[in-house]
Amino acid sequence: MLDDRSTSAAIASAKPTIAVLGIGAIEQHSHHLPIGTDWIAVSEVSQRVAAELNALWIPAIPFSMSECHGPMAGTVWLKPATLAAVLRDVAQSLREQDIRKLLVLNGHGGNFVIEPTIQAINQEFPDFRIVMPSEVWATIVGEPPIFETAGTEVHAGESETSTELYLNPDNVKSERVDYVPPVGREFLDYAFMDQVSPDGMWGTSSKGSAAKGERAIAAQVHAIVAFAKQAFEVLR
Repeated sequence: MLDDRSTSAAIASAKPTIAVLGIGAIEQHSHHLPIGTDWIAVSEVSQRVAAELNALWIPAIPFSMSECHGPMAGTVWLKPATLAAVLRDVAQSLREQDIRKLLVLNGHGGNFVIEPTIQAINQEFPDFRIVMPSEVWATIVGEPPIFETAGTEVHAGESETSTELYLNPDNVKSERVDYVPPVGREFLDYAFMDQVSPDGMWGTSSKGSAAKGERAIAAQVHAIVAFAKQAFEVLR
């Protein structure tokens, strides 16, 4: 895999045709998870996907649209226009060095500006293609769901706790909280997390486990690689 430890000469010699970019977030994750939870997870997943695709791995963007967590300590966010501009600049820099395929992995659920930005770039540059899978957590065909509470998970719950327990168990504190607000996910489009959950929780963290996290990461990587191959072929 080509990554940030590779030299420019090595990348030029390898002539990669695909780049992989993750987009994370730096935001509060209740009492038990680090503020870098999204960034840590998408960094790991994107590296594994890049290795499978023999692609250039671009270090994941740590910041994104986390303003709904803004009043809570440690959260850092970008405005939608800023994130869109960053993605556009990354695409332009890759295109100018003849890398014409970019796989974007969105590691934060609130980044609604990414899809229209990808569509605009694809329309503007017919010789350059960006694709992004819509599913954040994959399932394993023929097996029971990995997570028990998938329908009620929004933030810092079973899935994210499981992933962090698998990737970095020392990062997970013992002060877990279970709470699902009595409102819909869309509430965070116009309000703030601390208004619906003072502990910054939206899910069931107590059900998290390292075993679930390991299965989820493996399933996600497998699904993303299959998606990327098919999507680029369809758009070719």
